[in-house]
Amino acid sequence: MAITVYSGAIANTVWTTDKASISTGTNSVTAQVRLSGKPTANASAFLYNDGNQANSVPIIISANSKRDIWIGVGNQLTIVGGNGTAAEIGAASSGDAGVMD
Repeated sequence: MAITVYSGAIANTVWTTDKASISTGTNSVTAQVRLSGKPTANASAFLYNDGNQANSVPIIISANSKRDIWIGVGNQLTIVGGNGTAAEIGAASSGDAGVMD
């Protein structure tokens, strides 16, 4: 299976695996996940929040580093900041892949 890799800033990109491996260059980036996949299916709700799913609390990935984060199949990843990459890693065992209608 081919690994999908995105470069630079991305917005509301639907993820097809459970995790993302985010690597940065000389700039830090922020990442956020919208819960657009099943069972939530609500792109207005955020995975990383302050206790209220409507309030986004982005993950900060510092410059010249790598961090793996959980996304969930069908959820949307947004990365703000350039000079980085995000690779889809792991299986497709969550979200749309594992929830019956």
